[in-house]
Amino acid sequence: MIKVLTIGNSLADNATRYLEEIAASGKDVELILGKANIGGCSLEKHWNLVEQCDLLTDVKPYNFYMTGAETCSATLKEALVSERWDFVTLQQVSNLSWMAETFFPYIQKLYDLVRKLAPQAQIVIHQTWAYRCDAEELKKYGISHEEMFACLKQAYSEASKKLGCRIIPCGEAFQKARSIFNYTPDESYDFENAKPFELPEQSKSLIAGYFWKTGNTVTGKAELRIDGKHGNAKGCYLANAVWYEMMTKNSILDNKFCPEGISQEELDILKKAAHETVKEYGGSF
Repeated sequence: MIKVLTIGNSLADNATRYLEEIAASGKDVELILGKANIGGCSLEKHWNLVEQCDLLTDVKPYNFYMTGAETCSATLKEALVSERWDFVTLQQVSNLSWMAETFFPYIQKLYDLVRKLAPQAQIVIHQTWAYRCDAEELKKYGISHEEMFACLKQAYSEASKKLGCRIIPCGEAFQKARSIFNYTPDESYDFENAKPFELPEQSKSLIAGYFWKTGNTVTGKAELRIDGKHGNAKGCYLANAVWYEMMTKNSILDNKFCPEGISQEELDILKKAAHETVKEYGGSF
């Protein structure tokens, strides 16, 4: 049995979206997954919540999920002692992931807390991925997709070396798969006169991308939005495949699970990208 606890945010949710199903389809694998994730939560916020919970015993900010149990409100400390975890993962929030100066001292403080409360666990660092090339955030930051990846790769590498932790190389796997799928923005799509519920071509993307926001919008009309950061089914599967290989020592190439909407050709590309990336980063834990 393998027990994994994530301390992260929505990208940790992405990276474990199919993990239990992949494990169930694997050979001789029983997986318990725990998630202490808060959407948009940075390393600094995770640590500030630890300190706040020490002062206010009624504050339980995590909607703590664990395989086979009811989701419940909890503190991070409660999550850490709720099971005898084999792995605990740490990551930076994606919008800060490319800025190495945002990692410390908070990742060190969280590392020390895990080491104290779950000394048996191997602490590993979840390397997140760069935003899609047409993400609005990249324009705001004044960087390209490639620059974001180079910076976050360096930031995670520095944290890994300082803490003596290994990396789950999801960001690297994304880059490898992206070079094959080769998504490019749809220049034929008329964004100025977009017809409701029609979308640009983005089948080669690993990221959710454009969607129509409906319901209670500012104008009351359906609005075209873009999510340039979160994985779609292909992106989530790719990250999950990396996690599966790293933590189980089983090859994803032999696994039969396939999310709905992914073709066999796409699945083979994703599996190969995950498998090759894990090998490049030293193999399974």
